[in-house]
Amino acid sequence: MRRALDHALDEILTRPVATLAPPLRNNLRMGAYQILYLSRIPPHAAVNEAVSLARKHGSSGMARLTNAVLRELSRRGPAGIHWPADPVQRIAVQESYPDWLIAMWIADLGLEDTRLLARSLNQPPPFGLRTNRLKLSRAELVARLTEAGVRAVPSPVVPEGVRIEGSGSQSDSGADGEPHFEEGPTRGAITDLPGFADGWWYVQGEGAMLASRAVAPSSGQVIVDIGAAPGGKATHLAELMGDLGRVLAIEPNVARLALIADNARRLGLASIEPLLGDGRQPLQELMGAESRPLARGVDAVLVDAPCSGFGTLYRKADLRWRARAEEIPNLARLQVELLDAAARSLRPGGALVYATCTISRAENAQVVRKFLADHPDFAPGNLASVLPEAWRPESRDGMIQLLPHRHGTEGFFIARMERAGA
Repeated sequence: MRRALDHALDEILTRPVATLAPPLRNNLRMGAYQILYLSRIPPHAAVNEAVSLARKHGSSGMARLTNAVLRELSRRGPAGIHWPADPVQRIAVQESYPDWLIAMWIADLGLEDTRLLARSLNQPPPFGLRTNRLKLSRAELVARLTEAGVRAVPSPVVPEGVRIEGSGSQSDSGADGEPHFEEGPTRGAITDLPGFADGWWYVQGEGAMLASRAVAPSSGQVIVDIGAAPGGKATHLAELMGDLGRVLAIEPNVARLALIADNARRLGLASIEPLLGDGRQPLQELMGAESRPLARGVDAVLVDAPCSGFGTLYRKADLRWRARAEEIPNLARLQVELLDAAARSLRPGGALVYATCTISRAENAQVVRKFLADHPDFAPGNLASVLPEAWRPESRDGMIQLLPHRHGTEGFFIARMERAGA
């Protein structure tokens, strides 16, 4: 909420908060956050703590300024802040985003959806598990989690999904590198949940699960997953195939490639073949002599493309300040190149699924439409059949954009295309 905090403080200060010394600036921001957003903390307690910190790490003058500014902010309260009148600026400042991102979303989605989307991405993220149904049923997993005191309920979106309720916020910055719960009834590393070591489940959002389901894999097929690390969709594909067939998991990063193998072992899956390489390379080049049996093409390709990642802003809050508008056309070009490469390895009649974890028409629908225009032997596929019935009218031309405020999932885009032939 940095931008909103600075706006509120700038209304009181005689100089912009961004020009203050870092200890003073960040102390004021922390105090303002407690006053404006943490109702469980009394405003006088927030002011006293900030003044104490200013005195300890600064000077008596810093302490006096901190006291004066935060007492005035407490007096005004959230209702006393004057937000910009311009619609783009108001959402951008009040919900704390760069102007260009809000303007892009308004152009793509409209004003009201943008307002709701921006607010939803500032809330604690949804948290879900994917049941490994090769080891136990979803009902069994829910029962065992419930016995351990975890509030687990079946997902209404996917048959293998489990939602963990009341888990508070989830952080990816645990000291041991594992995601941690920061609040709520479930505390500590997620690996402490029942069944982690036994491979009962995998942490995955419902949108990502739908992407694997959009492939509609069958036992015995050969499927390619481009951009496969850390293995969420590759392992899901293997489970949907009954671990019978081949999942060629392509990843350009050596360290991340190892995560695919680790997750496959934990889940007890033998059909996954991690491959080091760039998804734009021909499959024959990546596999060498082993590609000869696949000369006629693979059955399906899932392109899990690099993207701007705006659908994950509730987990990566600082991404909004690191991302640049000029990066999006470069990402779109890369995404088209990956789809072009995927098309070359697909057999006639095969399925090509494109997925991103972003909310950007330039990286999503426009990329798919360009690919279809360049490849007349491909057509939109049937995506609606894997979606909840209420969502099916939103699926057009084999595509759907999932939005957190509308669907209750992460921000995710999925498109299914099919190659002509048999």
